[in-house]
Amino acid sequence: MGQAVLGGVPITVNHDQVQAWVLPPDLSAASLARGHVAAACAGLPGETVYTARLLVTELVSNALVHGRGTVLLTVVRDHAGVRVEVHDESPHPPVIKHRSPMAEHGAGLKLVSAMAGSWGTEPLADGRPGKRVWFTLP
Repeated sequence: MGQAVLGGVPITVNHDQVQAWVLPPDLSAASLARGHVAAACAGLPGETVYTARLLVTELVSNALVHGRGTVLLTVVRDHAGVRVEVHDESPHPPVIKHRSPMAEHGAGLKLVSAMAGSWGTEPLADGRPGKRVWFTLP
C-alpha cells in the first residue's frame, strides 16, 4: 500500500480492493488506464474486462479533453462486480451529446450508458474542486 497526494489531499493506492492511479495529462493516459483496469479486474470474465477497458478509455479521454487538472483513476472491486471512477478538477458534469451516427466524436457517453450496468457523475467530496464520473459492471 502506498500514498499519493491529489490536490493536497493524500490518497491511498492499492489498498485491498481499491486501487488508484494519477494519470499523466497526455495521450498515454488512456492506454495506461486500460492496463490498470485490466490488472485490477484480473479473475473477472473476459467480457467484463474488455468492457471495462473500453469504457475507461471513454472516461479518461473525456477528462483530458473536457476536464482540467489532475486525472485520477480509481477501481473498486467487491462482491457485486467492479466500479471504475475517473476524477478530474473541472466542476462541469459531462453531457451526452445527441449527434449523427456518422459523427466522428461525441458518442463516448452513449457507449458508457449503453454498456455499463450503471453510470453517473458527482462532485468530489470535502470541498475539493472537480467531479468523478463512474460506471459499474457486474
